[in-house]
Amino acid sequence: MLSGITLIALVVTIVVLLILSAVAIGLSVGDNGIITSARNATDKWEQGAANEQDELMQIANFINSNGNGNNSSENEDVKVEGVTIPKGFYYVGGTKADGIVISDAKADENKYKEQTDEGNSQIPGDGLVGNQFVWVPVENAQDFIRYPSYIYGELQSIDNYYEPVTVMGYQGEEEEEYNLMKQSVERNKGFYVARYEAGKEIIDDREVVVSKKNVDVWNNIYWGDGYYEKGTKGAVAKAQGMYTDKTKYAVTSTLIYGIQWDAIMAWIDPNYKTSNCSNDSYVVTSSNKGNYNMAKVIKTGTNDEYRIKNIYDLAGNVLEWTMEMSTADERVPRGGNYYGPESASSRYVQTPWRDGEDTLGFRVALYI
Repeated sequence: MLSGITLIALVVTIVVLLILSAVAIGLSVGDNGIITSARNATDKWEQGAANEQDELMQIANFINSNGNGNNSSENEDVKVEGVTIPKGFYYVGGTKADGIVISDAKADENKYKEQTDEGNSQIPGDGLVGNQFVWVPVENAQDFIRYPSYIYGELQSIDNYYEPVTVMGYQGEEEEEYNLMKQSVERNKGFYVARYEAGKEIIDDREVVVSKKNVDVWNNIYWGDGYYEKGTKGAVAKAQGMYTDKTKYAVTSTLIYGIQWDAIMAWIDPNYKTSNCSNDSYVVTSSNKGNYNMAKVIKTGTNDEYRIKNIYDLAGNVLEWTMEMSTADERVPRGGNYYGPESASSRYVQTPWRDGEDTLGFRVALYI
């Protein structure tokens, strides 16, 4: 009898344990189980921590961009008047209306910021060590088109000029580059242009393109190896090679496009958009605003009177190759040289592989 009771107690105990186990398992697993709840709580905590970190980063970016004038390009979100200062570059001074100047040398950072704050946004090139560029605002995408230019005081039709060069240009690469540039300009509402005509410096026995004051202009240079071949030694290749390290610089460098040249002219004189510029407009007659009378090429930025919108020598000194093409299969330099034509907006035509002339140079443009 005793053993029978013990056996029954054992069975009851086992049943109770099984019931308790089932209940415990039920509480632990399933959508509402302890394990699932714990996992959900952990996930929510980690997401909350990530969100908090993002918010802290946004606050830090805002402070760096707007709070204390720190325009270090190590922060990719730095802006001045809504204009992005790209990684690898530093704000020097100037306003969006008169020309924001940036440099790729940290030593130039905020060099003329206080001067700008005092109401003088014309930034000299003296005392700056890096390559300098100026922001060209293009507020409305529909205005980013090519316009008729002026030559010898007369309106110059664009019927015989075009860009981009499709299919044949770099074997299709030229059109792709143009489209990327145009999309960037429309997205960022502007682009950067070299402050100076392309200059040349020798670094480690290698010729390097620079945009600095008081250096020798890189002239006697051809556009490329052919009508549609940029080659490796012409203005196109040199401009594209100025900034190739994307980990350091958040820009793409190119030879300036005709549409960009026209955007600069329209920024200088809005009447350029309607072909209604006065005869004394900078874009029509630049005889006293550029090197046209010294019978020789001068160094970059030699004369501060030849500066407009913080950009030097858009008129005169050397013709500057652009990416435009003529219907006669010639490439198009702009702006005149030291003996003419005396107009900052003028279009000229040259055989792309023509070099050996001191009147041919180029200018670099950047897009973000």
